[in-house]
Amino acid sequence: CEAGKSDHHSAERCVDFPVSVVLPAGGTGERTGLQTPKQFCTFLGRPLISYTIQAFEVPWIQSIVVAVAKENMDLMTDIIQRFKHRKVRAVPGGSTRHRSICNGVLALGEEERPAVGRPKVVIIHDAVRPFVEEDFLCKIAMAAKEQGQAAGAIRPLVSTVIATTSEGYLDHSLERAKYRASEMPQGFTYDVISQAYQRCSESDFEFGTECLHLALQYCGTNAKLIEGPPTLWKTLSRSACVITGRLAEAVNLADALRKAAENRALLHPVVVIWVHFSGTDELPVSERAPTAIMELASTAKHRNILIYGIQLKQSK
Repeated sequence: CEAGKSDHHSAERCVDFPVSVVLPAGGTGERTGLQTPKQFCTFLGRPLISYTIQAFEVPWIQSIVVAVAKENMDLMTDIIQRFKHRKVRAVPGGSTRHRSICNGVLALGEEERPAVGRPKVVIIHDAVRPFVEEDFLCKIAMAAKEQGQAAGAIRPLVSTVIATTSEGYLDHSLERAKYRASEMPQGFTYDVISQAYQRCSESDFEFGTECLHLALQYCGTNAKLIEGPPTLWKTLSRSACVITGRLAEAVNLADALRKAAENRALLHPVVVIWVHFSGTDELPVSERAPTAIMELASTAKHRNILIYGIQLKQSK
């Protein structure tokens, strides 16, 4: 998260209006099969949602509202206190994604701190997407205010989308170049997103997921779409890659993984690397190994692959 932050002073000069954030975090983790909702899963001793909050703790964002299931309110409050998140408060979420976001937006309109007040722009983001950079948040906020009252991130489709008949046969496929995947974050002026939720139907609350569509359908707002970086993915896989052995072997494997990533031969979004160097080698650890691993990490980032953990150890 720290590596992706841009110059705070530059962003503050651009965003000279109040911006707040709503993070819907009421999911139960049902689709991942996890006992713990993924937003509360721990990585390196810290819940995933804490990393996401950290990405929004920049000077020009005035407040962050996290909408969680009622049974997780105490857990969320503990996370806020334990990791010293200063501009964050938890509110009860709803039974669906749209209900949780709506509760968060309403909470911003009823801000208890007079000095904060109602924001001009609201950024909506998923609690399980921690890899969002400050300069991209700035683009979303500025576009929402100046270019149509709504803005959202998009990414190219990586898979072909097909339509099926009611009998389960192929109907037609979409021309992939003409379509984009809608991603998070999305930004709205407060008036637009609050009015959209006031006007939407019970069916929208129950089955809808796309906030930009609500703004278009109920407020006539055409959103500005901004190409996002490849790090805007969401769910983690369970795959792992283990590298062991001498330094030269580890370097060779890191280079091979980098080439596989460049050729899109790595199919899983998570690679966990454990490097153990044993014995002596012709190259000191400080020279070749960090370079190989940094090259791998850089390539993986641009290919939508997360390098989750790297440990270097050299036996005496």
